Amino acid sequence: MATRRLSSHERRRQILRCAIRVFARRSYYGATTRMISEEAGVAEALIYRYFDSKRALFTEAVAHTSRRLVDEIERVVREHEAEPHKALGALLRYYIDLLRRHEDFARMIFWVSAELDDPEVGQVYLPHQERALTVLTEAIERWQVSGAIRDDIQPRAAAWMVLGAYQVLALMKHSGKLDEVDPTAAIDLAKPYLSGLIR
Repeated sequence: MATRRLSSHERRRQILRCAIRVFARRSYYGATTRMISEEAGVAEALIYRYFDSKRALFTEAVAHTSRRLVDEIERVVREHEAEPHKALGALLRYYIDLLRRHEDFARMIFWVSAELDDPEVGQVYLPHQERALTVLTEAIERWQVSGAIRDDIQPRAAAWMVLGAYQVLALMKHSGKLDEVDPTAAIDLAKPYLSGLIR
């Protein structure tokens, strides 16, 4: 039975998804375009029709995974605009679900962190990180104005902690300890700071 021919856009996305899997498992330096082509089931030369180099493919993988993480952070914060305790709980549940269901994604975030001294990687990743921090900082500032969060908390520092929770959970995932975190119990740690809503 003949299979449907992929459009140029679909083929590029397929190669990118396969590249993320290979980079996640092997690291940038351990991965080869041949491994990626085998994962995608295409000729190695085809990769270069869509990406100029392995480095270009890696930076696109960084952009894709970073954008996905930040888009979801933004969605969760917007959905729970008036309820910081629910927003924090939903973010933790999203992080944990992502790590459980998409192991390659979790590993990619680690490799991105390891490669941040590379200017190309930093140029691609850091704007996404800044967007996440801005979304979180502005939400925390609004929650302070509404009285939901103590006003002696530094919003930017708190935003770093919320964003950094993903890295902690990813480390737990790689250590086989992710089941030690219950989002509800984790939110209990934040209760002293959620002064307006939780006593």
